[in-house]
Amino acid sequence: MERSEKENIVRELLERLKKSQAVFVVGYHGMDVPAMEQLRRNLRGIEGELKVAKNTLMRLALGQAGFPGEDHLLKGQNAFVFSYRDAVQIAKALADFAKKFPQLEVRGGFLGMRLLSAQDVQRLAELPSREELLARVVGGVAAPLVGLLGVLQGVLRNFVWVLKAIEEKKRTEKEA
Repeated sequence: MERSEKENIVRELLERLKKSQAVFVVGYHGMDVPAMEQLRRNLRGIEGELKVAKNTLMRLALGQAGFPGEDHLLKGQNAFVFSYRDAVQIAKALADFAKKFPQLEVRGGFLGMRLLSAQDVQRLAELPSREELLARVVGGVAAPLVGLLGVLQGVLRNFVWVLKAIEEKKRTEKEA
């Protein structure tokens, strides 16, 4: 591979690093092509991307992007999974895929600029997804509002009953 070709690959990796929220390093030794394609399709559906690159080229791109030391991650046959939207969802997809295909080994990665171990990625996969967390926040905010609405409706209902009782009383006083 020529130097200019290597520089283009490093530039491309650097662009992906800048666009992504998280990058996961996975070992894929022993996986066949159909399994890799299935993983790529799964990741594409959740705004992720799998890229196979030489460790030395990725090391250069990581260094240029200012990532912390990662030498222990970049050993052996690696693929790099870029998460462009929801890192938790990508981590879940990798964990699920690794259950079906034990050849896939999640080695670690980066969340933002933070170095992640394999255990960190596993813990990330166990978190609720972004949508679930947003739903919980909305539910937490909406619950007191629903309670307030119920109280206000009760006050209005009681006020209407009081007015109706006064009307009935005045009507009975006029008739008497």
